[in-house]
Amino acid sequence: MSNIRLPKITFWRAVVALIFLAGAYATYARFALGFNQSTNLTDAQPWGLWVGLGTLCGVGLSAGGFALAAAVYLLGFDRYRPVVRAAVLLSFLGYLSVMVGMMYELGLPWRIWHPIFMWNRHSVLFEVSWCVMLYSTVLALEFSPSLVEKIPFVRLRNLYLKCHHHILIALVLAGAILSSLHQSFLGGLYLLAKGKVDPLWYSSYLPTLFYLSAVPAGLAATIVAVYLCNRSLRTRVDLNILAEMSQIIVPMLYVYAIFRGVDIVSHGNASYLWMWREETLLFWVEIVLFVLAPIALLSRERVRYNPNALYGTCALVIMGFMANRLNVSITAFQTSSGFYYVPRWTEFALTLATITAAVVAFHYAVVYLEILPKTRPVTKWMAAQPASV
Repeated sequence: MSNIRLPKITFWRAVVALIFLAGAYATYARFALGFNQSTNLTDAQPWGLWVGLGTLCGVGLSAGGFALAAAVYLLGFDRYRPVVRAAVLLSFLGYLSVMVGMMYELGLPWRIWHPIFMWNRHSVLFEVSWCVMLYSTVLALEFSPSLVEKIPFVRLRNLYLKCHHHILIALVLAGAILSSLHQSFLGGLYLLAKGKVDPLWYSSYLPTLFYLSAVPAGLAATIVAVYLCNRSLRTRVDLNILAEMSQIIVPMLYVYAIFRGVDIVSHGNASYLWMWREETLLFWVEIVLFVLAPIALLSRERVRYNPNALYGTCALVIMGFMANRLNVSITAFQTSSGFYYVPRWTEFALTLATITAAVVAFHYAVVYLEILPKTRPVTKWMAAQPASV
């Protein structure tokens, strides 16, 4: 009799298996049957779900890594050190997901290496591709100590960790610069479509708006990930840290809201805010989810210091951010293109399989590596709760 035990079949493992099976067929359809059979994209709408959700959202929600790394290692906010590895891992997996998604998005994915040798400094996509490559390398180096710590060769391990310690500040600084550039460059792509992007989303300051919206969304994604790890993986992060991080989100959303409001008015597009049309409805859904509701909720201590309420509010921030990126990449082009784009199920399957793979990788990294504290924090959550809670 063999002592090998097969993995236990659970509901969630069955769900993950089905997602991967659907993703495998969608991958076959994409590369064997082509765009026409695997997507509803057309010449009028060449960018759809894969760009809007896979690339724009994947990059934006990864902004928490550079923000927290810069706060801890450059600005000296050691209070956030327990969650910085999780933020970096989340960013690293986010960028890996973006790179996988690019293989589906590109018409000729086997030419993805061309920007390395064939430079076109006048192309925004050229700068985006280089920022993705360089920042992904930086994230891999920032995350590497978590893997090296498991090496059984003590001398080799200590040598690497010592060298890494000496270059850490340079890595974090490079990561902050590269990520900031990349967030902005993605917005710059849509400056090329002036006259085609709906007035509610087009702005000459799109690079700035992309950057201002990515940082609070990245912090919210980190809060959600850490909360779920505490609840499901028995990690022991002091939840007061998450409450303090949520306080940073509020002023950032204020800045974003003021900047965007002034921009819409100054460009003479305020009349579009009240037109009876689908674009206006989706715009207000985005604003309510991403700006108005989170500001109102996170301004209250009872929400910030209630784990479930904080989790729900940060989930709203993420949904509002995703709505913004999908509106910019899809909704904003529908009127000018004259084409109403609805993604095919294979597009959803590939996107969901990529996200699921990243979630599974994050799960096992937290379980087997030293990503988050696994001992109870000194300061307990209830100790800092206001008396009214």
